[in-house]
Amino acid sequence: MTSRTVEPFAGAATPEDLFRGQWQGRPSKLDAYKPYLDGRWNQGCTNAWAVWEKIGPLGYQGSHQRVRAYFREKRNSPNPITARANAFRSGSTPSGATTSPASTP
Repeated sequence: MTSRTVEPFAGAATPEDLFRGQWQGRPSKLDAYKPYLDGRWNQGCTNAWAVWEKIGPLGYQGSHQRVRAYFREKRNSPNPITARANAFRSGSTPSGATTSPASTP
């Protein structure tokens, strides 16, 4: 092995120090909708498909699989995963329009 191969492993204090590449720290299409998803989760709606159908008309252009993966993280996490506190409130959309209670499951 060359020194260029060994140096990253030798200098890493934790396995996370080895993570690098084009996907690290990249924003997701879902990021703007995470506070809404967290609000729906806290209201008891844990069905990723149902929530994905709601955020599509709000402008979300990502896949159902991304929403499903986010909900899976929340489901399997010992600590609750929530979006940043300074984002929009649950019940409101990323554009700022408020969803009506009748339109939410």
